[in-house]
Amino acid sequence: MIEGGRLATVVVSREALEAAQKPEKAYYLTEAVVYYVNEIQRVGVYHARELAAGVMQAYHADYYLAQVNNGGHSQFIGNTDVAMLATTCGDALAGLKAMGASAQHQILQEMMAWVQAHPEEAARQTGFGDCAAALDALDKRFYEAERQQPMTQLAARWIANWPELRAVARDQFSSEIERLAQLNPHLAQRRIWHSVQQIKFQMTDRLQITVAAACGAVAPEPELKLAIFAGSMMTLEGQQCMAFGVKTDKGSRLCAVGEAGGRLYDYGPRSRGGLGASDGGARLSSVGADTIQNFSRIAEQTLAAEAIDLLLRKSGLDPAVKITALRVSDDWAAWCAVAGQTSMMVATHGDRADLIGSDAQGANTVTRAEIERHAAEATAGRNSMRAPESSAT
Repeated sequence: MIEGGRLATVVVSREALEAAQKPEKAYYLTEAVVYYVNEIQRVGVYHARELAAGVMQAYHADYYLAQVNNGGHSQFIGNTDVAMLATTCGDALAGLKAMGASAQHQILQEMMAWVQAHPEEAARQTGFGDCAAALDALDKRFYEAERQQPMTQLAARWIANWPELRAVARDQFSSEIERLAQLNPHLAQRRIWHSVQQIKFQMTDRLQITVAAACGAVAPEPELKLAIFAGSMMTLEGQQCMAFGVKTDKGSRLCAVGEAGGRLYDYGPRSRGGLGASDGGARLSSVGADTIQNFSRIAEQTLAAEAIDLLLRKSGLDPAVKITALRVSDDWAAWCAVAGQTSMMVATHGDRADLIGSDAQGANTVTRAEIERHAAEATAGRNSMRAPESSAT
């Protein structure tokens, strides 16, 4: 239930709770809490401040532990958004105090004091290369504190005694998360906002839209973008460039991304050494920067993300889709949205959006007025995520 604006239930699997009774398996329960937070935010679109205070304290304490274990306090600072550092540390401190990790609590307090006293040096921390000497000293103390009294064991004992903790069978976990999601009074609007943002990101982020357009430019048949993987410097057609792994409906690909645009290549076979050595196979397509920018411009002008999300919902399809950019002109664009095993082509215009040649069931056209109403629902969902303003006194 919702109490005081917060979801007052924390769900974990019964197996995790029982396993954590053994000190060497305490991490089963701390990981279960992290999984719960990720799932309830994904499925229920709850803001962190709408979850039980203790669960966010445990979540951020575990994040602090993981970051420091992996790359020290320097990495913890570098991997935490500056705007979120105070909140993250505040939650972690409260969690460390509640679980009785006094040594780690003291160390984190000292780290926060160092950040406040050295903001410019703190901003340069990444966990790699030159780490601040003061942070290295804190790392050594932290690792010794962990040897003496591991946080995870303390956290598991603390969590196991939460009155809000609810243990369920593993096969009941998903249905329980959905039940709790339905308690969110803003759920419908927030789900629209979330899915619209995911589509919009694919249409406006430079890397995403470049890959989407390069896939769509393959002739004679476009390839459908399904996933983008990590990038690195590679040699393609004898030139050094930043290239990213791509999965399409036709297989594994490489996409070179630069100021001039994007080029899609077959992933192999590879050659090494010698004139014209290449990390990729044959070039499949190329698309210029002007075309890429035009796709993003038309996406914004035609409310393409909102239009596609609306058509998906009217067709009974999952709005979590992968977008390929097919064609663009001065006032319209064609996109392919892949939802599960179904693909649908949508043309977005200034006054409407049309569903073209799809086997999906539902409306084939939505008007600008309908799209704008859907956009207003997404905006309401976004606004509901914002913290209420304090009333003037």
